[in-house]
Amino acid sequence: MEMLHLKTIATAIILQLAAAAPVTAASFDGAYRGTLNCAKLSWTKAPLTNEPVSIAIMDGRVSYSRVLYGVDRTTVVGQESGSGTVDLDGTIALTGGSTGRLGTMKATYKGKIENDAAILNGAQSVTYQGKTEIRACTLQLKI
Repeated sequence: MEMLHLKTIATAIILQLAAAAPVTAASFDGAYRGTLNCAKLSWTKAPLTNEPVSIAIMDGRVSYSRVLYGVDRTTVVGQESGSGTVDLDGTIALTGGSTGRLGTMKATYKGKIENDAAILNGAQSVTYQGKTEIRACTLQLKI
């Protein structure tokens, strides 16, 4: 009977310790899909709306990528990609961009994972045919 009581106490202590363990960035590890929305550029026909983005988180590091389309939004011309970090509290910071047929684009996105989702606000600086524009963007992510 005493042995059973000791096992019960030991199990209770282990469960309490597990519950009290700190959350680690590794708890966010996985492959996710997100959507990117950005303001219209003067040389495009429409803003970016619900563009699919692939996101991977592993050991506190984040990488992302998405397909880039031409001005007419029908021809694939490249890929935006980048990387960053996710902190223990869920704060994500990404930098990335692309270089190719559509010129050069540099991007930054920052936000925080809360309630199994994240909204990262940011901007893209896009240079095309000698003209540079900066547009606001929002990257939404379900964890």
